[in-house]
Amino acid sequence: MIEKIIRSLDARHQMTNTFIFFSSDNGFHMGEHRLPPGKGTAYEEDIRVPLIVRGPGVSAGRTVEHFALNIDLAPTFAQLASAKTPDAVDGLSLVPLLGNGLPSVDVWRKDFLVEHWADRGDRVRPYSALRTQKYLYVDYATGERELYNLRTDPYELTSIHNSASHALIKELAKRLNALERCKGATCQG
Repeated sequence: MIEKIIRSLDARHQMTNTFIFFSSDNGFHMGEHRLPPGKGTAYEEDIRVPLIVRGPGVSAGRTVEHFALNIDLAPTFAQLASAKTPDAVDGLSLVPLLGNGLPSVDVWRKDFLVEHWADRGDRVRPYSALRTQKYLYVDYATGERELYNLRTDPYELTSIHNSASHALIKELAKRLNALERCKGATCQG
């Protein structure tokens, strides 16, 4: 299907002004964390999805490490179309990541919110979570919490919530709370 679209655009000489975005709305776990197949957890298998972009000025084969979210697509498309993004939109335009001269990962988005509140019988307890470059902090509606240091435990196998410093837990909980309540540009951290 994608090949047909590209051929059609190429035949109409439109590839030089066309961007193609290919992604997914969620990941999927299949036995990881001893869970039956599903997609509602805060773990990497469920929140990490591909985002492939082709278009003018986009280098072929390049991979970037910046956090990019589904909420970033609307402001990105708006900027590419020279339209204004409404103030209430939470995402960031990904246009700065498409060309050369990438912003440093340190000045890009430092964290993001992950939530699961719908009870569809998928056995995932409702939660809100904070994902940073170093940590995954999950706060379940039941009051249970998980914390993973992704640098030392990239597969999220051993929660360090009970052994982590109170100051770290407080800092992560505060940032999670801020992301849960923010709107528009105040969400871009």
